[in-house]
Order: sequence, then C-alpha cells, then structure tokens
Amino acid sequence: MSGHIYSAAEPFASAVLVEDSTIAWIGTDAGADVHVGDVDTVVDLAGDLITPGFVHLDDASPSQAGGFSHGDSGSVTIADQWDDQAWNEAAEAALAVVPRDPCRLRSRIATGAPTALVPLPGQVSGWQTLRSAVHEVHPDERISARAAFSALTRGAWRLLGHPDRGVLVVGAEATFAQWQVADLVVETPDERISNWSTDPRAATPGLPPLDSDHLPTLRRLWRSGL
Repeated sequence: MSGHIYSAAEPFASAVLVEDSTIAWIGTDAGADVHVGDVDTVVDLAGDLITPGFVHLDDASPSQAGGFSHGDSGSVTIADQWDDQAWNEAAEAALAVVPRDPCRLRSRIATGAPTALVPLPGQVSGWQTLRSAVHEVHPDERISARAAFSALTRGAWRLLGHPDRGVLVVGAEATFAQWQVADLVVETPDERISNWSTDPRAATPGLPPLDSDHLPTLRRLWRSGL
C-alpha cells in the first residue's frame, strides 16, 4: 500500500494484493482497505515504485541489484553496432538491440518488428540501459522511456516466447521490483515535447526521470510473492 504500481491496466494503482505466488488484485489504497483484514502481511511501500523486473538477454545471471529478475544467454539474436546491411537483412526479425550507435530502435519499433533491449557491457542497472535508449543514441533512433521500459521487460519476454510475462496484471506471477524513487514523470526523447506530465487525465503511468544522475535504488526484488 501507499506506493506507485507501474501497470498500464491500472494506471492509478497504489497497492497490490498477492495470494501465494500470484497477483490477485491491483488498485488504490481505498480499495486495498477492503482486503487488509484478510491478509497475513501488510507492506507499507512508503512511496516506492513497483515495476516488473528487467530481463537481461545476454547474461544468464545478471545483477539482481540492477533490478534484473531474469537472465538468458544464447537463445536470442543480439544486434550490437551492426552495419546497414546487417540491419536491413534483419529488418523484420526478432532482435535484442544494444542501445549504442549505430543502432535501430525507433525505426524498428515503428514497423512492428519484435524488439527488445540488451544492456551495454558494464551497465549493471536496467535504468542505465533505458537512459541509453532514451537519451544517448542518435536522435532519430531514440525512443520514449515507456517504450524502452517495455523493451527491457515485456518485449524481452516476448522474444523468449512468454508474451504474458513482464507486466503487472491480475493473474500474473508476483515477481517484481520495489524501487526507491524521488519523482515519476512521462519522459519522451523529443525535446519539442514536454518531458513532464502532471495531468492525471493522461492515465499514463510515470517512470523515474532518466536524465538524472540519481537513478532509482532497488529496495527489494520480489520473486513469486516472496
């Protein structure tokens, strides 16, 4: 309770109910009050952010401190600084892209090509990878924070053959990360568009600002509700 739940299905959620290893309910604190008497433990999130864990597609044992709840190695094609011919030949293929130039992100996603992100060597935190995709690649290939987050979570799971994972919805496995955050914003790669959205009518869940030197700190990685 009293947190921020990153869920497109419930964009105003502040609480989540876990039964056994499954998410049983997501909603506001007011709705959570109905369930308080029936649960074994109530956790005060104290303003923390709950998100799906990141997926590392080039490391079977990635840093949990960086928010990675799953790792893999060898089963997905990774595109890292390819030349134009290689990018063109794989234009419709499923790829995990390392966000450093030259790369194709926005142009691939715009065509619907299955695309995930892979951290640069040395990037321990998944937030660093998101920052690279939003702010550090060529402007023509930068993507929004929301698209980058999806590519390092649900997009990665899709490439692994599990399209139902990487989102916080009722019925999903209760595996997620709990982050200490200062602010939540709706961030875009286009300087002509405001990076800050405070209008609740937008119904777009916020993420921590990626242009800050102080990226979120992991408080806890929950696995199957524990």
